[in-house]
Amino acid sequence: MHEKRNFVLVLLLAVTFLWTGWAWIYADSEGGYFMRIISTGSFLGIGGWLGYALLLEDKLPDVLIDLVGSHYFEADGVCIFPVIRSFDSGPELLIYYQNRFENSASVIVHLHPTHESFVVVPGAADVHIAFIADGGDVGIIHQPISVPNNLLGEVVELKMVAVSYYPHSHGTLLRGREGHPCGSITVDWAGNAMRVGPHEVDGTIELKQPVTLHLAMPKVCSGNTISTRTWRQELLPLT
Repeated sequence: MHEKRNFVLVLLLAVTFLWTGWAWIYADSEGGYFMRIISTGSFLGIGGWLGYALLLEDKLPDVLIDLVGSHYFEADGVCIFPVIRSFDSGPELLIYYQNRFENSASVIVHLHPTHESFVVVPGAADVHIAFIADGGDVGIIHQPISVPNNLLGEVVELKMVAVSYYPHSHGTLLRGREGHPCGSITVDWAGNAMRVGPHEVDGTIELKQPVTLHLAMPKVCSGNTISTRTWRQELLPLT
């Protein structure tokens, strides 16, 4: 996203390089000493700026930190953060995600309620959602839910783990800031084809070092059923 700026820096670096060389070779007048200092300082300053831009600066902005704050989680390159929101169409589990690398990743987020909770798949307590996060993408998984009336306005506790898999390696790092670890589950990526969307699970999946979440349920819900609503993936702009 900084190609034009970096191109200008390269041109300025070339100009200051020629200026510095001319000042040290030909500038013998009374002001030549100051010209050498100014040209050399400009050359080093622009060179340092260009070096930082090419080697250290993030290639893409950290959009997630502006959306949910600095305390988001990560599954080996894909940052995530779940929240509950109520819309006119009904309540939804939103999973914000951000891929820190240039290649696409398969992602699974697993939520295990410790007590009574919202419903994603009727008859299943755990929430198991799979999706694809393309390289550098920032987006939201919209998963419709149903909230029991006795939980409206309450806070629900869940255990969360998440895993990701890059079939073609991670590729170039686009964002340097890492999220907090959130535990994992064992997934046979080679033996099972990736099926996106919510999946019914039996609740016996072993969660390795899960994090504890406290999600606030909406106080009022319209359209509090999931039979006519389906999950969707929303891609967010990077600017």
